[in-house]
Amino acid sequence: MNFAVFLEMRARSAPDEIALVDKRHRFTWSGLDRAASRFASLLAARGVRPGDRVATFMTNRAEMVIAFLGALKAGAVFLPVNARLQEADLARVLDHARPAMVLVTEDRAGLVAAPHADNTIVVDGAAGLLALLDTMPDDFPMLGRQSHDIANIIYSSGTTGMPKAAIHTHGVRLAIAGGMADHFKLSIHDAALVVSPLFHIAGLNVLCNALFAGCKIVLLEKWDLADFLSILTAERITYMQMVSTILVDIAAAPASAFAGLDSAVRFTWGGGHNVDTETITLYEKRIGGVFLQGWGRTEGGFTYNLLDRDKRRFDTHGKVNTNASEVAVYDHAAGRLAAPGDIGEIVVRGDGVSPGYWDGDYVRVRPPLEGGWQPTGDLGRFDADGQMHFLGRDDHMIKTGGENVYPAEVEAVLLDMPEISDAVVLGLPDPRLGQRIAAVLVPARPGVAAADVEAACRRALAGFKIPRAMAFVDKLPRLGSEKVDLAACRALLRNAG
Repeated sequence: MNFAVFLEMRARSAPDEIALVDKRHRFTWSGLDRAASRFASLLAARGVRPGDRVATFMTNRAEMVIAFLGALKAGAVFLPVNARLQEADLARVLDHARPAMVLVTEDRAGLVAAPHADNTIVVDGAAGLLALLDTMPDDFPMLGRQSHDIANIIYSSGTTGMPKAAIHTHGVRLAIAGGMADHFKLSIHDAALVVSPLFHIAGLNVLCNALFAGCKIVLLEKWDLADFLSILTAERITYMQMVSTILVDIAAAPASAFAGLDSAVRFTWGGGHNVDTETITLYEKRIGGVFLQGWGRTEGGFTYNLLDRDKRRFDTHGKVNTNASEVAVYDHAAGRLAAPGDIGEIVVRGDGVSPGYWDGDYVRVRPPLEGGWQPTGDLGRFDADGQMHFLGRDDHMIKTGGENVYPAEVEAVLLDMPEISDAVVLGLPDPRLGQRIAAVLVPARPGVAAADVEAACRRALAGFKIPRAMAFVDKLPRLGSEKVDLAACRALLRNAG
């Protein structure tokens, strides 16, 4: 089934209700459907065929949503490219993807090099995309799609090598959106705020589960606290997704910024690096609703805490919603799924899991384990209550002096310190130990010293888990996805000596 059917259904049932809002435009469901149909007509007129890639190179704005839905209607593959890429990295992605069309904002158009510049449409201004769509017919008959047909491709945000092009089929899009709508109890009465970029899985998931539920979608083009708070009130936002770094920003902002906030927020879900309980509690106090920590990945599979505040926990990454996919932990030494409490590799399978990575005429996949389980490279464990505890990437696990150290457990201790507001833990090469524990720390007040941190860690951690190298910064460096940039953190630690 073509995932765009949810747009057409809502356009028939509630044509005059508001569907999509950005800082420039407001679309009703019928207006959004017409725009998407006109974009599909434009693709057909330009010779774009089913299966061709349609790329966008922009921040969150209405034209990006129109391109997504219009591409789906036409059977094309939506390809949102990270708007933060510079010319060389952008060229690598476009050369690999070979899109039939590229949509770009005027400020980024100069970064699109030949031959892709020949197929580029600049979306801004009076002669931009919306004006062009006004010349196109709006009666495009949506193409039927099967669950295995590709709906979109998302490139990973890796810092080295060529990013991987994760495939989402129409079936994957349906399973994830339906599973999230079930897990978070979404309805037409909700209003979704897309904070994360639509070129990352978090932003695209917010959009798609809102389309599935038929609720209003509001786009935040870039992170700005004042704009964010204004939108919460004006659009009566009820849910959104937040990466951990933005939670920290909100907790660190002056209390006066939130005075008198009229919030309708009932929940926020999120993940990323570990955040202390105090930060989450302060976020809830300031923004409203309940924050649900979880685990998820671009390739599919997710766990999140439950909406019930009494069942929500700060020390876990939640439960599996099997309407989307199955998630388990695999014990490679035993060659079977791990027992509750045992640490192993997180594995996934099911309708909401990507079939692999796009590479032209080929789909690259990691060989599945027995039972069809797909390895993720993440480490975790399930407790007796069925709650998943994410411990970090397998390749991020630190091996020091013959001992295994999971960064998450050290970060949890650091974040419990009132002197520390944010932290990330990683391993640095050590000629004697193999690796030594290191930490990049954001102090909550001036004057925090390494000796203070070490003393607090000694009260809670075994000696081999205590950070031996530390760097203090005003803010953790981030990738374009707002995740912590581990490569930049390692450089900070090297420079700190």
